[in-house]
Amino acid sequence: MLRKRLAKQSGVEEGRLELIEKTASKRYKVYEIPKMSGGIRVIEHPSRELKAIQRWIVKTILRHLPIHDCATAYKEGASIKYNAERHRRTNFTTRFDFLGFFPSFRQERIELFLEQQSADFDLGLSDGDISFIGNILCRHGRLTIGAPSSPAVTNVMMYSFDRQFAALCSERKLVYTRYADDLFVSSREPNSLGGLEDEIRRVNRGIDHLALRINHRKTAFLSRKYARRIAGVIVTPDRRLSIGRDRKREIKSLVYMYLNGRLPSERLSYLRGLLAFACDVEPDFESRLRRKYGDSVIQQVLHSPNLDSLSSMRRS
Repeated sequence: MLRKRLAKQSGVEEGRLELIEKTASKRYKVYEIPKMSGGIRVIEHPSRELKAIQRWIVKTILRHLPIHDCATAYKEGASIKYNAERHRRTNFTTRFDFLGFFPSFRQERIELFLEQQSADFDLGLSDGDISFIGNILCRHGRLTIGAPSSPAVTNVMMYSFDRQFAALCSERKLVYTRYADDLFVSSREPNSLGGLEDEIRRVNRGIDHLALRINHRKTAFLSRKYARRIAGVIVTPDRRLSIGRDRKREIKSLVYMYLNGRLPSERLSYLRGLLAFACDVEPDFESRLRRKYGDSVIQQVLHSPNLDSLSSMRRS
């Protein structure tokens, strides 16, 4: 039984694991953050103990299940840069977004999926194991934004959709990638991206463990004539990848504040992630930052194990 296996590997008693399973939905910190597009996003962050079990399930069970090549988020070897790179040599892009993506994956559908996959991939999951996984991965019967396991669950559960929709796009000589809940379909020729919404609905209806709905407000039609934003990366008209002017200005401002000891400690990790993203997508920008602010400053932000202490040293 999966709970017994987890107890043996973790040293946590089975009784404790059973209690965590029964009370899992209460073991979340819930808070709100503003969306970049406006409105509020609800984050449901699991406790440290529950999060550890969720990660164990991903490493022990979900890693055996396939993820399609067109899925470019939350898997080893993929990145936001890789996602945009696939579209760089095209001329036209349509972007689709799914409404309430993570919460649309309900516990009963997850358990149905696991039952099917256990048979197909010889995972040896009992009914009790599947119920345990569902209770640990879900809060009030659905996936949450904030649990580390949610992206892995959606990637494996979207495999059938990705495979079928990618095959359809390939037949039409289109490029398809999915970055979490964002679908990007691109072409070199004009007027070749029509009818895709109907195909998305058709593929979704044929998969019993999915209940996807297109968020029509976020559907976008992009052209090489203007800069195309592909999941946060700009594809310029001359086919270069860029982080965009606004991000560059933000990074310069934050680095300047850090250099002068005025950057709040809670913004340091944000700066590090933003700068690492910029270095990956646009290395020339990193070189300009190093010339302007010095190698040592950029190295500290990117690689120092303790940014907080460095910041306090600069203020002293």
